[in-house]
Amino acid sequence: MTDSTISITKPSKQATTDERLADLVARAAGGDPRAFRDLISAYQDAFYALARRYTGSHEDADDVLQEGFVKVYQNLARLSRPEAFFPWARRIMVNTALDHLRRRQRSAAVESQSPEGFEENFADRRVESPDQQVEHQEFLQKLERAIHVLPPRQREIVVLHDVEGLSTEEVARKCGCPTATVRSNLFYGREKLRRMLSTHR
Repeated sequence: MTDSTISITKPSKQATTDERLADLVARAAGGDPRAFRDLISAYQDAFYALARRYTGSHEDADDVLQEGFVKVYQNLARLSRPEAFFPWARRIMVNTALDHLRRRQRSAAVESQSPEGFEENFADRRVESPDQQVEHQEFLQKLERAIHVLPPRQREIVVLHDVEGLSTEEVARKCGCPTATVRSNLFYGREKLRRMLSTHR
């Protein structure tokens, strides 16, 4: 070779990773569910560890993760720089964890009230009017129908986790699949139910 030979440098592994991330973010923001599922899979462990550090509980961390991913999904189109996805999504997760902790503290404060005071302050809210009872019954019927519309795996996981109250690990063992699959199907199942029932408060 002579000094005039032009050397061709292969793209670095980091550059390739960044390009793939930018492509995933762009496709997910455009409504591609598979691209968003790949994003979840890529960062799920990191975000779970973050939520666990803030909440100190697996169940609370799992709730934060699900709620955080919904917020990421709903706001992804606003992300102007795909390469900034991780710090942007991380802030959403942190804020979601803090909101979760605040709600838990308020709930604990309410539960610590004396039974007499609680009954006195909220007795009127426990009684539903006939119209509210009818509306509530209609909602339950629509919810049941919406659940049956879900794909079989999503329906099974949503029912086991949200209806029967099993943990993510218990659902994974019962369904014979990884916990990441449970979280992914739970996210998409809840999102579909939310859209189908969006007319209800």
